[in-house]
Amino acid sequence: MKRFVLSLVVAIATVIGLFWPVIANSSPSGDTTVDTAVITDYNADFTLARDGQLTVDEVLTVDLPSGKHGIFQFWDVSDADPANKGVRYRPQDIAITMDGQPVPFELSEEQGGRFKVARIGDANSFVTPGEHRYQISYRVADTIGGGDPGRFIWRVVGNGWRMRMEKSTSTVHFPENPTSFACSTNDGSPCEVAEPDATTRVVTTGPLAPNTGVAVKAELPFAGPGRTQLPWSVSMDVLLGNSRLVPIVSVLLSLLTFAAGFLWMRRSREDTPLLPVMYEPPADPQKPSRKLGPVETYYVAYESMPRKALVSTLFHLAEQGHVTLNRTTSSDWTVVSQLTPGRFASLDPASNAVVAALGLSQAGYVFEADGSKSAGQKLSTATKEMEAATRNWGLQSGSLERSRSELFGRIAVGAALVVAAVLLIFQILPAQIMALPIAAFVIGGAGLFVPGVGTRRTPLGREVWSRSGGFERLLSTTSNQERLDFSARKELFTSYIPYAMAFNCADAWAAKYRYATGQEPPDPVWLPGFYVGSTSHGLFGGGSGMDSFESSLSSSLSAYSSSQSSSGSGGGFGGGFGGGGGGGGGGGSW
Repeated sequence: MKRFVLSLVVAIATVIGLFWPVIANSSPSGDTTVDTAVITDYNADFTLARDGQLTVDEVLTVDLPSGKHGIFQFWDVSDADPANKGVRYRPQDIAITMDGQPVPFELSEEQGGRFKVARIGDANSFVTPGEHRYQISYRVADTIGGGDPGRFIWRVVGNGWRMRMEKSTSTVHFPENPTSFACSTNDGSPCEVAEPDATTRVVTTGPLAPNTGVAVKAELPFAGPGRTQLPWSVSMDVLLGNSRLVPIVSVLLSLLTFAAGFLWMRRSREDTPLLPVMYEPPADPQKPSRKLGPVETYYVAYESMPRKALVSTLFHLAEQGHVTLNRTTSSDWTVVSQLTPGRFASLDPASNAVVAALGLSQAGYVFEADGSKSAGQKLSTATKEMEAATRNWGLQSGSLERSRSELFGRIAVGAALVVAAVLLIFQILPAQIMALPIAAFVIGGAGLFVPGVGTRRTPLGREVWSRSGGFERLLSTTSNQERLDFSARKELFTSYIPYAMAFNCADAWAAKYRYATGQEPPDPVWLPGFYVGSTSHGLFGGGSGMDSFESSLSSSLSAYSSSQSSSGSGGGFGGGFGGGGGGGGGGGSW
């Protein structure tokens, strides 16, 4: 189950990483800022070829105020008609001059590639205030729609120019005489059409307000060549790219990498041995005369630490008479050592680590679980030392051995996780889906990060696993209840409480006692203040000594953790342009 949950978490994170740029770019900015610069003259020349290739030469005379580096222009590569969502009008071979001289410019993309942006000028210097002449040339493919007759619709003046224009002139050269031609502005202001020759149309306007465009529509005397279209809209380009092959190849590779990760993860799983019911904890392979403690018993069965490892170990020490637990207040406890040197030497590794960390290695030594920071620090250290001692015991006892294949698999999946996260977060690749094969490997192999991966049980370890699992069955299931002779050994129930705590089945263990004897479970003599009434819903009912002791430990740990915590904050940014349709776009000064 843990493996599935890890894979599910990574899969959800991958979906978010893939689609987040699409979601982030889905809301238009609605930015219609008016620029302080003025276009005193806009003159553009458009030459259309039969194959739909459009060559454009724009000349803008711009009156710039002081404190400006230059101007910028952006092109909307999408079509205004939703029926043509798969069309892309990408400007190519962009060349720019200012006042007849080369000028530096930078190209970028905005909103997932919907807008192509040219930032013209030097960020380290300002242009001289006054009029400057910018010439911008480029070409665009697939501008004629399919069908017969062919149709050409284009915004000869983009409706995203933030600077007001004093006048505009747009000359369109056709390969043949168009059968019809018309112009319009998006605010209803007048535009005039002149016909200097059969294949040329000249569109002129007077002053145009900021964000006012001019569009032309022409019916052509020949069938349109058609246009290359993608099956998705431009908003999905950031996810799927600009080619049908990109998502197809990415998905196929992802299936292969997922399978590789999954098979690697599957090889790390060990088949569960037979688990016959056992009536006592297994013997320690290192010292057969000693039974395994609760933590080691759980660890060899699950290759991980029990959630209540510290509490079950302290209860185990108390049950064996190595420590006494004294309740000082409703929430505070004192642990007093009863250990002699001989007893200390006989402790199991987990108990030994806890006793040493809490300073209880000699009789009379005291540890106070009072919710203080110092107590929490000791408990935190005890938990870490106990885990390290238990893992070392697993290897040194011959129960477990390291698996290089599993460790290398963890490294490979971890590295792939970092790479996939970087690629998705920073959008490094041309299309987000190109990172999917790497993420799919992580999804398939995420189970390599569950506890226990990196070690495998030896034949001896599998035998101990069988006995540990069988002992858990005794504590947690209703099988073989008639064979439990609690009447002959009244201490049997209380002596196994620490193990039931470790396996998180204390309620089931208490229920088994009730079923076998018809009585409530007895109070452990080593835990003062314990109470289980006939109306309790479980072994750790409200007000029980066990519940209080665990709460005391938790409060101490929380006090320590809080003293070590820190917090921070961050921020973000966003932005975008407005525009639309074939030839859509605009610009401004900066």
